[in-house]
Amino acid sequence: MALFGTAFVEWGIALLLGVALAEYAKFTKKSEKGFAWLATAGVFFLFAGVFPQVVLNYLTFGTIGLDTIFAAIGWILALIGTLFVAYEVLFEK
Repeated sequence: MALFGTAFVEWGIALLLGVALAEYAKFTKKSEKGFAWLATAGVFFLFAGVFPQVVLNYLTFGTIGLDTIFAAIGWILALIGTLFVAYEVLFEK
């Protein structure tokens, strides 16, 4: 069961917390571009998780599937960021 209403919020928090801990450990210097992608994915997941509640509370037409679109964009950004980090850590530096 989701702690904050939807699992997307928890995934967004987890991604942003992971990027913050990597910054604290000075690990982001190995792949700055990859961690930027992961942080952007975290923001998209947060927006996808909060979007249905905001739309249902303040608008009358309900959700129109935009939360799914933002979640899909978040997954794509997380995949790109993960591939960037893996490539730059394992093969380049």
